[in-house]
Amino acid sequence: MSLERKRAFNRREFLKGSATLAAATLVQRVLDNLAPLARADDATKSLTAPAVPGDAADDLDQHVYLPFVSCQRPVAHNPSKLGLHTINSNRAVDFVRAVHDAGAHVALVKALGEFGYLREVKAISPETVTVARRGSPQAVDPTGDPAERAAEIMAQHVPYWIYERDVVDYWEVLNENDPPGIEGHVWLAQFYLAAMDIADANGYKLAIFSYSTGVPQWHEWEAIVETGIFAQAKARGHALALHEYGWPTTDARWGEATEDLPPYEDRGVLTGRYRYLYRDFLIPRDEVVPLVITESGLDPLLDLTIEVDDWRAQYVQNMAWYDAKLREDDYVVGATMFTLGGIGMWTDYDYEELLWPDNPYGANFLDYIVSLKDA
Repeated sequence: MSLERKRAFNRREFLKGSATLAAATLVQRVLDNLAPLARADDATKSLTAPAVPGDAADDLDQHVYLPFVSCQRPVAHNPSKLGLHTINSNRAVDFVRAVHDAGAHVALVKALGEFGYLREVKAISPETVTVARRGSPQAVDPTGDPAERAAEIMAQHVPYWIYERDVVDYWEVLNENDPPGIEGHVWLAQFYLAAMDIADANGYKLAIFSYSTGVPQWHEWEAIVETGIFAQAKARGHALALHEYGWPTTDARWGEATEDLPPYEDRGVLTGRYRYLYRDFLIPRDEVVPLVITESGLDPLLDLTIEVDDWRAQYVQNMAWYDAKLREDDYVVGATMFTLGGIGMWTDYDYEELLWPDNPYGANFLDYIVSLKDA
């Protein structure tokens, strides 16, 4: 998380009241709010070319992709995609073990700074996808030759990656950079193209960009895509990292219009913003890459004018709502909740007690994640 770009957002009135719920009731409530008219059959459903009537299909020399429009709403499917973000690991390994022992697995774990414990995570739960990032350097000045800057930054990271190279699936290079204008984002894409070259040569996979909530804008995505970076990332096995937060609820600004685009009832300005990139660009272009949301949760820095008595009382319910949206999109690997083991100002974001049953707030993530193991 970065403090460089935090903007105050207006929000519409959302449902109030968030009574704590038992895990089974919580899951049922989330599922009841969805229209169960369709179920994804496999991980490539959104990429399937539409049927072409008659013999016309035989004359096509390429797939045809249509905009993501359907009279049926997607239905959440597959196990939970919620995961852990850690600054200090604390009881993260215990939680991974408890979920695994109950027959499920934690989808995604990101370690910031201290990432040696990911070896334990992988030993317990090989299915868990792991992401790691050093604390610094986390920013780059978008000037000069992007390939030269990539070489400089990667030279500072790679020596620290070697010890965990066999247990970290994706490495983050920067954190929440927001270069000025379209030209700045194109420069950053060129930086990551060069960084992927270096990663490939050394046997690493990257989670590229790591943009913050609300970044970038739609036309900036358009220019980024045109650099060919996602086609390259897909071909070479890299992933996309994004951060998504809401406040004071995860559905804040859901369904509102953003920039000069019309509103979409199935996308958000804050959470679910990734759908603009995937549905408008990557799916039609057949350039879908895995998405790891390496920070998520509730962030009061989005609007300091809004106060809540205790966000922990509604946190599990909020993240269950967000999880249901993530589970509609097969390209989403998972979302890590910021943060366990926080230090300094980040201690206020710690939700560790909510991992376990018998916490003061009722619902807990252990029961929630396990309840979806057969979904």
